[in-house]
Amino acid sequence: MPKNENIVELKISDFDTDPKHISDLLDLNPTTTWNKRDEYIFGYKRKGIKKIRENNYWEYRSTNISNDWIGDHIEEFIEEIIIPRKSILKEITDQFHTELSIVQYMYEGCNPGLYFDKKTIKVFNECGLELNIDLYILSDFKNEKYKGTFANKP
Repeated sequence: MPKNENIVELKISDFDTDPKHISDLLDLNPTTTWNKRDEYIFGYKRKGIKKIRENNYWEYRSTNISNDWIGDHIEEFIEEIIIPRKSILKEITDQFHTELSIVQYMYEGCNPGLYFDKKTIKVFNECGLELNIDLYILSDFKNEKYKGTFANKP
């Protein structure tokens, strides 16, 4: 059975300091950083296009490979990473672009869903976080139970 890839990320960009400064403020080791004017290859390495980064970037990512409900992963991230850093995140979001990104590559199942209660929405607001959600439904939904219904319609 294929497993879904569930990703939750705290992303900060458009700042003028070294990304290490963001790490120090948040007391987190990022999973990805880059500096403005760094070169990178877009596309395949042999045929890719050399480009220059337009801004500084800092990211902390948590990935869960499972068919568990993605909401549990999101809730854990918010409880462990976001809530303990609410005040410093508010200071950061007042100055720089900051978002909570949720990405799901769904290989098993057919009904992704996210639910944010009032407490969670309040946390997003108090931190000044923007929310970015991308869901990629990559499953091959063939279920005999639904034969002749929506599952077989073009």
